[in-house]
Amino acid sequence: MIVLVYGVLRDLAAQPSAQKKTVAYLAERMSGFIKKMDTVLICFPEQDNGSLGQLMEQAVLQCEAIPVVWGADHRWKSLLRLAFSSRASTIISTPLIALGLAKLRSFYSIPLFVRNIVTSGYPCEEWMIEGIRRGFDCSTQGCLAMGITGVVVGFSCPKVLGIHLRGSEYRMEIVDKNGNTLPEGEDGEMVLSPVGAPELRYFMGENARLHTGVCVCGSTHPLLTDIRPGRTEADTDLFELGKVLQSWNSILDCRLLKGPCGLEMELVTLPGGRLPKLPTAAKQRIRVFDPDTDAPLPYDPTQKITNIEQESH
Repeated sequence: MIVLVYGVLRDLAAQPSAQKKTVAYLAERMSGFIKKMDTVLICFPEQDNGSLGQLMEQAVLQCEAIPVVWGADHRWKSLLRLAFSSRASTIISTPLIALGLAKLRSFYSIPLFVRNIVTSGYPCEEWMIEGIRRGFDCSTQGCLAMGITGVVVGFSCPKVLGIHLRGSEYRMEIVDKNGNTLPEGEDGEMVLSPVGAPELRYFMGENARLHTGVCVCGSTHPLLTDIRPGRTEADTDLFELGKVLQSWNSILDCRLLKGPCGLEMELVTLPGGRLPKLPTAAKQRIRVFDPDTDAPLPYDPTQKITNIEQESH
């Protein structure tokens, strides 16, 4: 049922009229910090029709700015080089790619010209925001979407840390583990529905708190705060471990999985840095960043780690 609803929501958002509304919504939200002729680097692994990356590109054009798309070479090296050569003033990417870029910029002492980072798609937690701001010395905004599909749920509040729901298109419930709606302000799983089809309830697998009323920014759209990933206890454990590991500047990237024999872990480290104390793992691979080959690892507890052997450096 969840897979079915996911596909229906994605297909609804892919309709030309829906895409037009989404592009206008994104352009309106970003016009406050993206100026005419600014260069904006868009870092998504795919630019398919109706994808979040493509909609962001169109929104940047509506702001009369210049979009630069990552392209086919998905190595960290190419992304960092593109950020430098394009003199991008804004970067739009998933949170962990933005955080990885911030670490590489600091490690190589590369002068970038970034004023704004827009984290998009997946939840950007406070520890990620702090790392991105520290690494780039910039402002951050957030766009919440259903993965990197064109289902754009909301955009960050300019005054407080949270996401204002796109109330003209979507409604949100916060539910407990049994699917029961929780009172305002309580923590639980986000359940998304289109305004025009409330019977379509998509359990997002991400938790938050929902606040209504007039925000300090003046918006009357519901505000989502404390957004974080993880539906099950196993997922939560993995994301908490990922938080601990990727909070370290010495760890560029990690991939975690609860396999049949226990924790499976792959880390990509930056040379010369001290590492945290690592948990015992059934499978573990720790390797030093290779700029000629390494691309961002998928950060997904459902993805299996293949060809992992015990290594250490």
